[in-house]
Amino acid sequence: MLCGIFVLFGCGSDEMTAPVAQQMPNYFPDAVGSRWVYRNPEGSEWSRAVTDGNSIQGEGFQVFTYAPPVTATELDYLKPDVFRVTDNQVLFVIGEKIDRYIQNVLPTWVADEFAGLELDITVEPITHPEFAFCQLPLAPNLQWDVFHTNVKGSIVLQNLVLLQFPFEVQVRVKGEVVAVGSLETPAGSFEETYQIEYKTEITQTLFSEAETMQQRETVWFAPHIGIVKIEDESGVTELIAYTFPKTIEE
Repeated sequence: MLCGIFVLFGCGSDEMTAPVAQQMPNYFPDAVGSRWVYRNPEGSEWSRAVTDGNSIQGEGFQVFTYAPPVTATELDYLKPDVFRVTDNQVLFVIGEKIDRYIQNVLPTWVADEFAGLELDITVEPITHPEFAFCQLPLAPNLQWDVFHTNVKGSIVLQNLVLLQFPFEVQVRVKGEVVAVGSLETPAGSFEETYQIEYKTEITQTLFSEAETMQQRETVWFAPHIGIVKIEDESGVTELIAYTFPKTIEE
């Protein structure tokens, strides 16, 4: 009986160790140390990594760092500086990005309309909602309002208050899951990817005349991996490599 007990439970210094397993990243990977490398339509590579957390906006926010850095005039909703993941949404913080874009690009756009004249451009305080990258979990035919904001201001010509004209820029983005399927990229093959189409409408109003531009951008998202492919007017950007920090649960 004693031999049976020793055989059943082991004896001496040998101890049974609990099995270990690699923990799968979150549905939208957000752990510090996560890194993705992409190749854009021109063949150049760029990367982003989660480098810090809870240090800028507060608890629950994570920080993206890009190499090479994103320029101030680049308005790309898919390259946020800060993001956060809730139980049912992935949200990109792009308010500062839009502010930088307005400060750098809007004066140029307005100046073209008043070539040779001295301009004083004022932009009203702006409150930006977050860019709702996706709803969680993703599902076929899912639709949602991604982003909507109005930017208002005024233009004063030649420092004359009587020559003051209002302007407005309205940005509205809607998202839809248009397909689900497998996808092959330089980074590997992914059995389940969600093809998300973003429809952007930008309306600029000056002198009561409105000019509307429409854009489309398509993203392929693989759960637990991230964005694996992007297609827009400039061409196709693909994921070529990715790494996640190793976390072991006992």
